[in-house]
Amino acid sequence: MSEAAPLERVAPAGRDAAAELMRSLERDGRAMRIHGGGTKLGWGSPVTDAAVEVSTARLDAILEHNEGDFTVVVEAGVTLAELAGRLGKSGQRLALDPPLGAGDRATIGGVAASADAGPLRHRYGAARDLILGVTVVLPDATLAKAGGKVIKNVAGYDLPKLYAGSFGTLGLIVELVLRLHPLPERTISVSGRSADPDEIAAAAWRLADSPLEPEALDVRWDGRALDGGQADANGGAVLLRFAGGEATALAGRARRLIIEEGLEAAVLDEVEPPSRAYGRRPPTPAPGPRNSLRVAATLHGKRID
Repeated sequence: MSEAAPLERVAPAGRDAAAELMRSLERDGRAMRIHGGGTKLGWGSPVTDAAVEVSTARLDAILEHNEGDFTVVVEAGVTLAELAGRLGKSGQRLALDPPLGAGDRATIGGVAASADAGPLRHRYGAARDLILGVTVVLPDATLAKAGGKVIKNVAGYDLPKLYAGSFGTLGLIVELVLRLHPLPERTISVSGRSADPDEIAAAAWRLADSPLEPEALDVRWDGRALDGGQADANGGAVLLRFAGGEATALAGRARRLIIEEGLEAAVLDEVEPPSRAYGRRPPTPAPGPRNSLRVAATLHGKRID
């Protein structure tokens, strides 16, 4: 049995070069797979017969930052870490906080294509809600544009949302127009810990249904026995984050609510990146339900493997 041929790796510089590459692959009948930061290669249905790996490593330019309009235009290979650093200098942010993977390599194109998200989704939505426009190279090398550069764009079909979560099956995302939000000067986190998953689920539902309006809400479980057995002593936690001038007061109210639900409550000022305070998911999850479904399963008291 012969060994598989080594995968050819190509990194086009710019959307025109990407289009020309796609045209040549289509002409030669060669299958390809798209590689951003390499943090989600095991997600979805990975391509197994690819002859070429198309990297977005050279599609790494921040093309335009419109501070007054709270929008930014970026190429797909820009990492979230780099974008956060650039936007932070202007007091703005992309309100998208998925795990960044080893070396903080996660790219905006990969996050959009995989529909990844983090705790900020509770208030600001997922990638599909923050993409205003997109430029995609279709399999026949056509450069297709959808959306625009303004937040209130109601003309035509909202095609940018179609590409969020498409895992590259509809084309190669080369550029995105993103909606931004102000960067809070201060954030406060609240946690409620318990060894009982039912208590955590009840507290999470109550907090989600409360008028407190946290900017982030998440559930984590460190124990494993969720199907009738005795839970691990570490248990789990429900976590919230508040921002803005009312953060202290809202955190205090959340703490009291958590105590009412029988959990051990703690309030802390954030002194590290929120993704670390809330924990990191594995960069390449094992095949199975997506992480958003894993959280839902926790809330319903089912086993998480």
